[in-house]
Amino acid sequence: MQSDRSPGYCRLLKNNPDFRNLWYGQVVSELGDWLNSVAIYTLILQLDGSGMALAIAMMAKLLPFVVVSPIAGAMIDRMSRKKVMIAADILRFFAVIALLLVKDKDDLWLLYALVGMEIAISAFFEPARSAIIPSITAKSDLVTANSLSGTTWSAMLAVGAALGGVVAGLLGIEAAFVIDACTFLLSAVFISRIAVREAERKLSAAREPSKNFRDLIEGGKYLLTNPVILALSLSKTGLAVAGGIMTLIPLYANGFFSTPADIALGIGVMYFARGVGAAIGPLLVKSLFGDSPRVLRTSIGAGFFLKGASYMLFAAAPSLLYASLSLGLATVFGSIIWVFSSSLLHLEAEDRFLGRVFSWELATLTLVMGLSNWAAGFAIDHSGLTASAVAFWIGASYVVPGVSWIAFFLFARDPSREREIGLAPASSLEKKRA
Repeated sequence: MQSDRSPGYCRLLKNNPDFRNLWYGQVVSELGDWLNSVAIYTLILQLDGSGMALAIAMMAKLLPFVVVSPIAGAMIDRMSRKKVMIAADILRFFAVIALLLVKDKDDLWLLYALVGMEIAISAFFEPARSAIIPSITAKSDLVTANSLSGTTWSAMLAVGAALGGVVAGLLGIEAAFVIDACTFLLSAVFISRIAVREAERKLSAAREPSKNFRDLIEGGKYLLTNPVILALSLSKTGLAVAGGIMTLIPLYANGFFSTPADIALGIGVMYFARGVGAAIGPLLVKSLFGDSPRVLRTSIGAGFFLKGASYMLFAAAPSLLYASLSLGLATVFGSIIWVFSSSLLHLEAEDRFLGRVFSWELATLTLVMGLSNWAAGFAIDHSGLTASAVAFWIGASYVVPGVSWIAFFLFARDPSREREIGLAPASSLEKKRA
């Protein structure tokens, strides 16, 4: 798994048509997602403008994962992951296009419901996309594939947010919703071209829904009895303590500007900075230090503390430029945590549990992210704290996951599991997968 044996992004995309189609689907759907997010925040600011209204929208974009993801994971491990993704894309088209019905403040409940519906469907799509990667990618390419996926998320965040600000500001919010809806149909077309060879156990068990609950419990037991996998899956949950920043970004833009068009563009610029920063992190570490498991693990621990410090800089931002640079720096370190933890999970977890592992991971991180957004909105509207003060405390909270990560690998090591992911001599992982 050393970097000198891992092919570059272009080589991976050129030589692996299945991953290439999965990547194309990711590009178009995530481009639309970020364009849609800017449009939703701008619309809420026009119709209501309160911190809690934005926080509720963020919770609607997050909390459905908490309820749906564990159930979805059990089904994903028993069905064709390709078919799950195609069905999810088609259903998300209808959920997003229905946002055109939101016209005034009295329709905010409909906006929240439709956003929640879209995210509930995404709770099937995202774990399936993560779980299918080892089925269409060679083991030696997993770090490269995950880095490319993470970089693509970052790039689409940058481009989609900037495009969302332009489209919402110049063409209108409705145009942004239509474009986003169409990206899901295009994503379904690309995914339909994947010639994935999925394990027969999933397909043969797909018509046995009575076993889903048992599979759900089995997935939970798998995590609890494998501490390294559990620690890796919880790393993104630690990352999610800063979820409230998503509520603060529109409020910062609203403080910097006064007109709806300028506010939309301001939101887009800050999201653009986040995307650029997130694209840099994994590439920088990989080019400087390689991509061995030890490097990935160490980078995750350092990332928590550096990301927290970056949000403290964001708290003191006096202008859009300063705020954007601070957010970009924060996501440099956040993307390291996200991409490297996914890579280690792909290497460590058994394929038959991947859907449930990523679903449990998604559920816990979105629960924490939703609570963080609610706390940020409540603190601003009811506790008298400014957006800057909330941003500072969000940054300071990263001490908890950072110290927890270090403590686990210093004091709770399991040598047999370390050998399996390359953190100690021997190679039981190679024997397991041989």
